[in-house]
Amino acid sequence: MALAISDVQVRPLGPVDAAAFRALRLRGFREHPEAFTTSYEEESLKPLSVSEARLSQTGREKFWGAFTQDGKGDLVGMVGLDRDPRRHCQHKGMVIAMYVVTEWTGQGLGRALLDAVLHDAKAAGLERLVLTVTRGNQAAEHLYQRTGFVSFGIEPGATKVNQQLYDKTYMGLVL
Repeated sequence: MALAISDVQVRPLGPVDAAAFRALRLRGFREHPEAFTTSYEEESLKPLSVSEARLSQTGREKFWGAFTQDGKGDLVGMVGLDRDPRRHCQHKGMVIAMYVVTEWTGQGLGRALLDAVLHDAKAAGLERLVLTVTRGNQAAEHLYQRTGFVSFGIEPGATKVNQQLYDKTYMGLVL
């Protein structure tokens, strides 16, 4: 049975979601190492308590997850918002850790996750959002452009995976 975007719930993640969050992150790092600045190897060594603490929402980060509503409640997508606590940077946030499992790409889930971030960012009084995307990831770049993000620069060789360099495109959105 195929599921539709209406069969998915997007909600904030909390410590109770740490195991699913960690598993999804590790899957993303394993399947798309070029898309992330953290590696599977370094993340897999961290205990579950690190994910629990990250999802406590007492720090500068907040995460949302997309869960299937088919009785299983699988976490199939996630995104985060990092708010810089420094006084001169409190007007902006950074979209981080965007990942949707392959089975759900192209079905509007990425947009639903971004909409949750945008809603929260506006409610918090943020004025700008920034993000990076691996250059050449056209699906992600198009999603961000459709959401209103505009490219403002490229960092050549921003990440290096298996001796191959990957550029990162910086994108921004005025809220």
